[in-house]
Amino acid sequence: MLMITNDLQLKNISKTLLEEYGEELLIYNKSSKPLEIVGRILENNPVLLVLDDDMLSPDTVDIISNIKKLKKDLKIVFVTSNSSIELGKEISPLGISYYAIKPFDSEEFIELLNSLTKNSLKLNTN
Repeated sequence: MLMITNDLQLKNISKTLLEEYGEELLIYNKSSKPLEIVGRILENNPVLLVLDDDMLSPDTVDIISNIKKLKKDLKIVFVTSNSSIELGKEISPLGISYYAIKPFDSEEFIELLNSLTKNSLKLNTN
């Protein structure tokens, strides 16, 4: 799993995922430049990607579109603090697996990520 974020709550969730579920997780927060982010995704080849819109905005739609062109089966969890309907209309057709608006319940989010990761691993081994 690869998480692109600089959000403290998401970083804490990643720590819980590692401790409780033993999930392999990388956090990338060095750059919000689209080319660097797409490069990091291609380099790490995650089964699940968590994208934090608050770090990527205003390039979020372009980044997701480019990722999906290169890795159309990649599961993407989109996280944002922007609850506008306009953003939802832009993001939804891009093929994301889950759309989460901050703040959200950490335990439920951890269960979601664990479930999506396990399902992806099952699909990749069959």
